Amino acid sequence: MLSVQQMEFLEDLWRSIGLEVVIFVVTLCCAFLVRSFSPKGTVPGRKVVSPQHKASTDLPKSTGFRRNPEHKGTQGQNTEPADVLREVMQSFHEQSAGRPSKILGLYAELGHLLEKSGQTLLEVAGGQTANDLYTGLAQLVIRTGKHQSLDSIIDDMVGHQVPRSLAFYESVMKQLAVQKQFRMALRIYDRLVEDGLETTAITYSCLIRFAAEVGDFSRAQLFFEKLSSLTTPSIRAYMTMLGVHNKRQDWRSALAVIRDMKARGVTLDSLALNVALSTGVAADKVEEVLELLAEAEQMEKCVPDVVSYNTLIKAFAQRANYAGACEVLDRMQQRKKYPNAITFNTVMDAAVRAGKPQEAWTRLQEMRKRGFKPDKFTCSILVKAFCKAGQLITEESVDRALALLDEANDCLDATLKTTLYNNVLDITTKANLNASILNIMQQMRVRGVK
Repeated sequence: MLSVQQMEFLEDLWRSIGLEVVIFVVTLCCAFLVRSFSPKGTVPGRKVVSPQHKASTDLPKSTGFRRNPEHKGTQGQNTEPADVLREVMQSFHEQSAGRPSKILGLYAELGHLLEKSGQTLLEVAGGQTANDLYTGLAQLVIRTGKHQSLDSIIDDMVGHQVPRSLAFYESVMKQLAVQKQFRMALRIYDRLVEDGLETTAITYSCLIRFAAEVGDFSRAQLFFEKLSSLTTPSIRAYMTMLGVHNKRQDWRSALAVIRDMKARGVTLDSLALNVALSTGVAADKVEEVLELLAEAEQMEKCVPDVVSYNTLIKAFAQRANYAGACEVLDRMQQRKKYPNAITFNTVMDAAVRAGKPQEAWTRLQEMRKRGFKPDKFTCSILVKAFCKAGQLITEESVDRALALLDEANDCLDATLKTTLYNNVLDITTKANLNASILNIMQQMRVRGVK
């Protein structure tokens, strides 16, 4: 039995919470009734999620694929080839730092999905989109330095039966040339030929340069012949071939280029002539080179310049033919082509090689009268002339050599200066010219020569 106090406590408690308990119980009952009459698997206030939508929202975020609300694949299939292709094409227009690797990754995924689905790229993309895809990929790998991937890209085009146009190949070669990837550009030309395409005269002109740059001179010649069969080569193409023949010291081919230029009415300028003359000199065809020079002198516009004549003077110097060098010097002055410091240095060298050191010193005086100062080459040549005199040197010749070295002091680096002074000192010591030895030592101290 409850005591009177306990009964009074319970009555007070019921009056306090009784109404709240009734409301709670009624609410709970209503909830159970509503749930029992609702469609299975739904909850009021919660959005219904279909299995297809759930599969889409459950894609791992790390794949980089966009969630497509219309995609109807089953769970475990990330996307369709068309979805990946759209993302690749859109990524070509993005500028994010990770775009290149992203695009290449998506392209690899596209290939996997195509193989898995049994579809072809043309079925998914259509012709124009497929061409745009591979054009973009080619540009991408060139820009990012992955040039070796171009072969694989073209192989994929072949496998997917995507046509490779001449414009595609020429665009790729042009971009490779900008990055000086000449060998790879030649490889792309080979793929062009494998596809049975014939390129243009402009491209052949570029191919001549590509082959010359990589040292494939025979191929450069073949490209030049193809270009010549299509049109008159540009002066740039002619110059490239003259450079090729110069490297090979192929005088006959260089002369043939000059003859072809004249036959086609291409203006022969000094630069082209000088490369040909240099080739002939290197091949020791001096007499034939003189004939070409004489032929050029008879042109309406006198093509030979100072470099042309200096090239011939050098040829005679190498042959120790001082008389021949002097004849070319006189010849250039008659043509109103005035000698420069290189001209005089080369004539001096010819005199020394011919065993006429005194003539070399005479040419020095002529050089000074023309307003040219002796340089390091002048000093090297004339000190060599001084040393060749041996026991026949005099105090006067020693003073002349010292004056030359003093005059050209600013042109001489420390190593060359030391060599030249010591050569003069050695010869003077052998000649027992004691007074001159003292003068040499004093000037060496003043000039800081050890």
